[in-house]
Formats: sequence, C-alpha cells, structure tokens
Amino acid sequence: MIGGGSHVMESTPHIPVEPAATSDNIAEYTWDEVRASLRNLKFGSVTIIVQDGVIIQIDRTEKRRLQSRRGNANHAQ
Repeated sequence: MIGGGSHVMESTPHIPVEPAATSDNIAEYTWDEVRASLRNLKFGSVTIIVQDGVIIQIDRTEKRRLQSRRGNANHAQ
C-alpha cells in the first residue's frame, strides 16, 4: 500500500500530474497512473521509481519496429 504524500511524475507530457487530497485518493491515483502507463503498450517497459517507500516517478519506454526499406523494395518488384 502506498503511504500518504506520494507524488507521481509521468515522463510522458500528455498525462497531467496532480496530487490527490486524501491518502486513499493518492493511492488510487497512483495506481491509475501505473495502469495508464501500461495501457496499449505492446513492446517496451514501465519503470516505477520508489523513494522512501513511495512511488515518485513512472517512466514508460515504448519500442516500435519499422519495416526496412530493403524489405519493401523486394516486394515492389
């Protein structure tokens, strides 16, 4: 369980970070942020940074593979 005073920082700029008012709200907000970081992630990682038993940061790294141009050129011929 996450203690009071937790603050989550999302490394992706599209998710706003606002601290909640109560300890229960903070815990639920923190887990919502973890779930949001995992949502639609097909290949990659989510790193949770903890300081003094409190989640302070969530980093999401997404991997996307592109087809090579060489492979596409062979199919065009």
